[in-house]
Amino acid sequence: MIPSQHFQSTPTVQFDLLTYMIGSYHYNWHPQIELLWLLQGTVEVNVDGTRHQLHANDLILINANRGHATFALTPECIALRLHILPDFYTNQGIDLSSGAFLLNSVTTPQHRDYQTIRQILAQLYLGLHQQDWPIFDLNALYFQLTNLLHHDFFDTGITMTYPQPKTQSSLNRVIDYINQAYDRPITLNEAAKISHYSPAYLSRIFKAELGLNFYEYLTRCRLQHAIYDLENPTTRVADLALANGFQEVKSFNLMFKKHFGQTPSSYRQHLSHGQRPEYDQFKQPLTPTQTTIVQKQLNHWAQLTSTDQLSACESCMYKLHFQEYQALKQKIAQLKTLLNQ
Repeated sequence: MIPSQHFQSTPTVQFDLLTYMIGSYHYNWHPQIELLWLLQGTVEVNVDGTRHQLHANDLILINANRGHATFALTPECIALRLHILPDFYTNQGIDLSSGAFLLNSVTTPQHRDYQTIRQILAQLYLGLHQQDWPIFDLNALYFQLTNLLHHDFFDTGITMTYPQPKTQSSLNRVIDYINQAYDRPITLNEAAKISHYSPAYLSRIFKAELGLNFYEYLTRCRLQHAIYDLENPTTRVADLALANGFQEVKSFNLMFKKHFGQTPSSYRQHLSHGQRPEYDQFKQPLTPTQTTIVQKQLNHWAQLTSTDQLSACESCMYKLHFQEYQALKQKIAQLKTLLNQ
């Protein structure tokens, strides 16, 4: 008798999907992989200091623990965001430690998978909002999307560390301390005393747990609060830099430029020229009118049957020429900046 091949697998399907308004700058980072689809408006997305301007239907994927921010350039900016836990891949034998996801419709405007991605996201949204939608269908859509992202957008030639989540009460104490005392001088030695670890060991577990070193985490916390203070036009940049833990305005300017691709003054000027939100719109619930518009748009995408079969090759002439065009635009922008100084 020929023995049968028995297979059993019970991977947990867990994801977080949200439609929300984008308003003023919000800087954050998290261990999830983030897939963002801009449904309406024009938005600036900043990922680790590189700025991209997204228009309606643009897609961008942000890798785990990458510092990123969004800023609405037009009124009524609405986005759909999906969070994917890296564990979903790693628990099924996919190695994410030697590579990174590269999906950005701004830098690569055409790809055979974009329409399919939008369609799946639309179907996931509609499925989650219908009580009679079978769980099996939601799971199937999620597997289809994550498989597509891994096979067509994961580049093994890029090194990016994904933190391995563990329960570390001592590290949590340090994180709580930083979050509360970010505006005061904090050293690794002081944090080590709170954790009861040596400075060297605390530095290692910080990197292993969060994918960031101690001082990078501290800097991000300070910037996260400083970006809000910049929205007050009456506060001097030097004053808010000191108020948020930076020893001098020069170091604040350097870190701001590194993470946001512009100086604090440039950001504030950019904000003053736009429509300053009267209140913080970030992740505000959609109005009934906005909800109706979004549902109509997602119903359209969910029902599409044809897909764009444009080649996704890495060496096609279209992509090479577009990359040359983007590089030339960047050089011209740098030249303009130098001439204006």
